[in-house]
Amino acid sequence: MDIEKLKNTIQDSNLNFLVGSGLSVPYFSTLGNVELLLTELNDDITLNPDEKNIIRVSILGKYYDTVISQNPSIIDDTKIDANKTTVMENYKDFLVLLNTIVLKRKSSILNKQVNLFTTNIDVFIEKALEDTQLEYNDGFYGRFKPVFSLTNFKKSLFKKSLHYDNTSEIPVFNLLKVHGSLTWKSENDKIVYSELKEIHEIKIKWDAVKTKVIDFAPTDKLAHFIKEVKSKTIDSTFEDFINTYDKLAVVNPTKEKFQDTILNLHYYELLRVLSNELEKENTILFIMGFSLADEHIREIVLRAANSNPTLTIKIFAYDSPSKVDIEKNVKKGNTTIRYNNIEIIEPDSGVFYDFKTLNSNIFKAILDKID
Repeated sequence: MDIEKLKNTIQDSNLNFLVGSGLSVPYFSTLGNVELLLTELNDDITLNPDEKNIIRVSILGKYYDTVISQNPSIIDDTKIDANKTTVMENYKDFLVLLNTIVLKRKSSILNKQVNLFTTNIDVFIEKALEDTQLEYNDGFYGRFKPVFSLTNFKKSLFKKSLHYDNTSEIPVFNLLKVHGSLTWKSENDKIVYSELKEIHEIKIKWDAVKTKVIDFAPTDKLAHFIKEVKSKTIDSTFEDFINTYDKLAVVNPTKEKFQDTILNLHYYELLRVLSNELEKENTILFIMGFSLADEHIREIVLRAANSNPTLTIKIFAYDSPSKVDIEKNVKKGNTTIRYNNIEIIEPDSGVFYDFKTLNSNIFKAILDKID
């Protein structure tokens, strides 16, 4: 990895990051084949509606247990968890490093904005930004009942010194959560801010049904559920869980994603923002903890790579097998990358590109080379 060349690119480029669930490990486990299971379940024509609902509750319940239910603890500083601390410190280090890199950039033409696109619905980034007291836009405006709007992004901030009125632009992070967030709630055709209250409501419904669902391992196929569902009986607790779960304003891990029209509108608007940012001249996109398995995002990234020769894309693979998976996903786009501007970077033998290593070996190394 040529750190000097990367430093020079960052100095003269619009900065964009695409962050996936891999960066929140080990506090959250990765999704595994949840998306594939839900997609196959939606397409299955052999199961009756009750059987489908039993299987859907089983899968979404596991997703709730492994990802959603752990979010209140992220913002609760009294809850001590070694894995949470590890992930949080990694996010904080990452954000502080980026903030300092942007502050030290010599370009007077580029603004001091960093776009953080993420498919993660958790609240790690928001909490890390709050704790480090860095400036950020998450799309919400208002104090008593914040409302989400794309117009709240891309605002530059300037600060004057107290004594001499010197004015300087300060870095701002634009946090764009393309799959929604656990802090989002759909209300009267708007997305309003939620303080994770829906998670507590889901827990009550999940506790009532979880002993009746199908247990499964991360590697199990749909055939496992089709076999096990024959011994299960549906009751009102299944519908209660689904109705409460569906109040979450998040994109579900399935290729259909969602049916809610408000979420649909914001989802495609955020994807359009991603596309527009990648079309800008002299832009760099870092992809971390994300395998490009999401077909909508993958097509946007590949299309931008082919239409914008000044776009540089750096994809960090956790290890060699991860690089192979990413290469397969890129090929699924059936697009020949004509400008050779996508680089999939794997670590040296014996090293893994986990979040901590990316911070120290890449971003800290870049900062050290900036005068």
